[in-house]
Amino acid sequence: MKAVIVAGGKAPSEDLFLCEIRDADFLIAADSGVNVFYKYNITPNVILGDFDSAKYEAINAFKEVELVKFKPEKDFTDSELAFKNAIEHGANEIVLLGCTGTRLDHTIANIGLLKRALDLNIKAKIKDENNCIFLVSKDTVLQGSHGQTISFQAFGETVRNFYIANAKYPLHDYNLEFGDGRTVSNEFIDRSIEIKFSSGIVMVIYSND
Repeated sequence: MKAVIVAGGKAPSEDLFLCEIRDADFLIAADSGVNVFYKYNITPNVILGDFDSAKYEAINAFKEVELVKFKPEKDFTDSELAFKNAIEHGANEIVLLGCTGTRLDHTIANIGLLKRALDLNIKAKIKDENNCIFLVSKDTVLQGSHGQTISFQAFGETVRNFYIANAKYPLHDYNLEFGDGRTVSNEFIDRSIEIKFSSGIVMVIYSND
């Protein structure tokens, strides 16, 4: 089951929003993410958060939708609460929109949700107009288009014996540390890139300017 969460960061464009919800089974508006659903006249399945930044008219427009309200003083971010709600409803694929933007602290916390998803064997990614971010823990063939930019970072521990094939900048048996610039801004030279590694977790970032 695919769940799409729209949180209160930089709002997705109409094209991105409609593209991701087209095949979704469950839609969650996290706090001011409800403004996006209201703007594009799409009804979510759940609206949740402390609603410190949601528009009253947006919440009021969805009176028949399940509303889960939390106090502003809480131990979890609205994105995290939405993530938990998606899992409770049986999601095995989660797309997080509105999870990047001006608040770097929230962006980092949201990237942390990708690790939780990985641990639960749930496919998850963060998307905005310029980036798609996800984690992999095993050898993977990545799909793309010629000239598309892709970067890799170690998530946490060192990625051992990292190998990149069929890319503009191939790499062989490299121990990739977090923050290493050598794996930033690689490019597809065909429709796929293969990565292999013996241990660790790789953060994959597709980017466009």
